[in-house]
Amino acid sequence: MPTTAHPLSLRPHQKDALKALTDAFTAGERRATVVSACGTGKTHTAIAAAHHLAPDGAVLVALPTLELVTQTIHRWRQAGRRGPMMSVSSITHTTTDRQALASRLRSPEQLADLGARPGPVTVFATYASLPRISQAHQLGLPAWDLIVADEAHRTCTDAHRGWGIVHDDHAIPACRRLYMTATPRIYAVPAPTEFARLTNPAPTATMDRREVFGPIVYRLGMAEAIDRGILADYQVVLPVIHDSDLHAVLTDRPDTTPHHEGLRTAALQVALLRSMADHKLRRMLVFHNRTRAAHAFSESLPVTAARAQAPLHQPDLVSRWLSHTHTAAERDRALADFIHAPATAVLHNVRVLNEGIDIPAIDAVAFAAPRSSVVDAIQAIGRALRLLPGQKTKATLVIPLYLPADGGLAEGGLDHSAYAPLIAILQALRAHDEHFLERLVLPPRTSGRRRTNPLDEHYPSPERALEIALVLGLDITLPAVGTFHDGITAATTYRTDHGHLDVPADYETAGGFALGQWITGQRLRRLSGRLNPDQVKALDALHMHWTSPRQSFPRMLRLARAYAKHHGHLAAPTTERHGGHGLGAWLSYQRRKADAGTLHPQHQAQLKDIDPWWNPPWPLTWQRTYAIAKAHVAAGGSTTPPNSYTTPDGTPLGQWFSRHRNHFAHLHPGQAQLLLDLHLVPSVDSLLPGAHRTERGQQLRRALIACAEYLAREGHLTVPRQHTELDWIGPFPLGTWIHTSRRNPHKLTDLERAALDVLRMVW
Repeated sequence: MPTTAHPLSLRPHQKDALKALTDAFTAGERRATVVSACGTGKTHTAIAAAHHLAPDGAVLVALPTLELVTQTIHRWRQAGRRGPMMSVSSITHTTTDRQALASRLRSPEQLADLGARPGPVTVFATYASLPRISQAHQLGLPAWDLIVADEAHRTCTDAHRGWGIVHDDHAIPACRRLYMTATPRIYAVPAPTEFARLTNPAPTATMDRREVFGPIVYRLGMAEAIDRGILADYQVVLPVIHDSDLHAVLTDRPDTTPHHEGLRTAALQVALLRSMADHKLRRMLVFHNRTRAAHAFSESLPVTAARAQAPLHQPDLVSRWLSHTHTAAERDRALADFIHAPATAVLHNVRVLNEGIDIPAIDAVAFAAPRSSVVDAIQAIGRALRLLPGQKTKATLVIPLYLPADGGLAEGGLDHSAYAPLIAILQALRAHDEHFLERLVLPPRTSGRRRTNPLDEHYPSPERALEIALVLGLDITLPAVGTFHDGITAATTYRTDHGHLDVPADYETAGGFALGQWITGQRLRRLSGRLNPDQVKALDALHMHWTSPRQSFPRMLRLARAYAKHHGHLAAPTTERHGGHGLGAWLSYQRRKADAGTLHPQHQAQLKDIDPWWNPPWPLTWQRTYAIAKAHVAAGGSTTPPNSYTTPDGTPLGQWFSRHRNHFAHLHPGQAQLLLDLHLVPSVDSLLPGAHRTERGQQLRRALIACAEYLAREGHLTVPRQHTELDWIGPFPLGTWIHTSRRNPHKLTDLERAALDVLRMVW
């Protein structure tokens, strides 16, 4: 076995792979497979194998695409491979600088002549061009010293047809065959029938057939590569977008309606922008299934980013797209724009960057459409996991889901079509990383209870993730958060304080107990059959929500009703969090919609039913103080306490009552009526200042004071004619005076009539 030194500097795992395959060939194997995760440097391992196994011989490198051929030639030349390099392709193409690194062979006769050349020779070919090489063998081309089949999973067909001809030792003879892949096989897993369409059919030739691919002599999976620091760790972000989210974020796009054909595109764009904002992503690669979709998505994404509200607003976002229709120069320009963009950048592609093509500076991969092939999904995911010196240590996989208005999360199972991309991608991850569920990103914990965005709950519920895991046949370890006794005690207190058990996932009690996580854990335990009946019964007694309620109007309305029952109003500050929920921000958002005329009439009626003044034309601070005053009166307190009176919570209620008595005439009619409901009436001297200076004024002042007393006691001024009101002088014939004033309003001045109007005079 030759041992010529090679100039490559191999990493430890590449040295291990090289030793394993050379040992196998030394032991007599003629075929061997190296399985190594995407991004771990399989190309360098193959080059090193050629240096060891055929330093002066003929090597054939077979690859699936012309782009990969071009890149691989460059890599082999950079690594110091000696001798002539030739390329064979079934596609007519224009030569580029990279392709000039190798001569192009256009006919089987040219290939056959290679056998007469001394020294090393390397031929790079697409799998589609292998029939030409087979013809060259018929014309006398000698057997290859080594065939390297890269992306070998693409050759899982019959050995005598299509790309499977690379296996046929009669058509293309070789001393040794080396198969390189990241995805040796994709196996089906037991799944409910509704998921049958999401699993790949078994190929006619799988890479576990030793007679075709030889033994797997070295294996480095994704999980192990991450653990060893060879690949970046990753997180899976699953943003879910609902129609209501779109209306909130894209408020100034009148063409985006629930019935607009572009709504799904807008939803996915919002999901990507949200993920970029939440996780500080700068370079995202988006995979599409169709060229037209990629083009349209790329063109409209910057518009969406520029029109979206903060924090999704990105006026300088760069968006480019690639497909097989682009020339090499066009691709280079798009890649340069993407790599050198000053701000965030997104690159869209359709089956251009899947396999092996290198592009730096990727920190996220997103899927704008389901990947029908699990192999394609894994290859795409590998784009984000390549670790470059000094760059990221965690990649992000974004799988956006759009749920239209009529497509909520199914309570009975994952049978909604929106979950197709999720299941397909997670199926791929399951094949390569059994711990992938641990990398699912759930709603981030905060240090307090101050998340204010009313649309911040945009990740799938944890129990949905567990359901996915159960479908895929995975055993999940559930984290422990305190004992059941600790949790049920905290849950009981929460239920008592807030009137419900709808606990946010990041909520912690004042004592630091992670109640939200504990509640989530109980849902997961029940779903996986790990809660006993007594525990289920105890939680049911607290009205446990066994599925995470999504951020919907009915859910928030229930929280609003509980808040109003506790506080007596819906005038919550924007920063108000009720039991960990951003209720204040949600109510503020509903008020803005109501003011703009976009809040559904039924929703307005439901909020008004809880609090008629949920959206008052006066300041919310007034409404909150009024609620305190109302509670004070309901508890037997007076509306005429000393000016110095302050409630236990520090509200200067005495001053507030006095100020409103003296400025009653300047209040909104609704405010005035609310105060009258508390039997607080205006100060007569504030209505007719200086009336006591004349005899007529003194008589009128006495009458108005009698009106105010009656109004405070009865709540109206419909006074019987015979009624008298006792004051500091004696009985005052209020009924007669009201009757006379009603018959002779012209004898009153405008100011006097206005004062009576404030006192609810019935003319």
